[in-house]
Amino acid sequence: MKKIVIGTVVTSVIAGVTLIGLLTNSVSDRSIVQAKENVNQITQQHVKQPNASISNDSFHNIEAAKQSLVFEINGEASLFEGTYHFTIKQGDKIIMTGFGTASVGGPEWGKVNQTIIVPVNKLSLDIPLHIELYEIDQESGEQVRKINMPLTMYANSKKVDNESFRNLMITPVSVDYSLKGEARLSEGTYHYTLKHGEKVLASGFGTASIGAPDWGKVQYDWNRVGEHNQSTTITHKEADRHFK
Repeated sequence: MKKIVIGTVVTSVIAGVTLIGLLTNSVSDRSIVQAKENVNQITQQHVKQPNASISNDSFHNIEAAKQSLVFEINGEASLFEGTYHFTIKQGDKIIMTGFGTASVGGPEWGKVNQTIIVPVNKLSLDIPLHIELYEIDQESGEQVRKINMPLTMYANSKKVDNESFRNLMITPVSVDYSLKGEARLSEGTYHYTLKHGEKVLASGFGTASIGAPDWGKVQYDWNRVGEHNQSTTITHKEADRHFK
């Protein structure tokens, strides 16, 4: 059976700013420049990369694309009415903002547990991603008692504390993927298997917008996929098309 494979490599971000910030004044300018170059190289290898499309006699312009990164915030907070706010940034660019609520308001310490979904299409290629959590001062409206933490799909953050937050940690959870393209199939039906190496993560079937001999649109989404490197096998009748 014929097989064609489309692979997807997770969008991820490396907290290079933190590394550079640890360098002291005793480090030479040359070392600092080299450290920055190393961070940019690592970041560019793992942040959003373009996905090539693949075609054959039954599938046309098939592309497996990353849609979003999913993180979870856990810890405790002592806040007015239990409310905190967050801003996700790449450098100075704001990617998204939002808020959450601890289980109880201050002065008690309430539990923090929130899932955050970061859209991939808003991310840049060469800039580390980080999140800021803070309170809004009731009188001035300013951001106060701020915590800044890196976001990366490769590791949990270290636990962070200040007067309003404690044991705060960011955990990478999963990646959302989508499959797009066109198919020319009998009755428009295809089957898929989503794998991490040989491990099957998901399987099922979908239907193009119209059956052969016309080309129908293919659109399928996988949400909350826990593994970060996948391949997808698409099958129609006796012929397998394996996309990597």
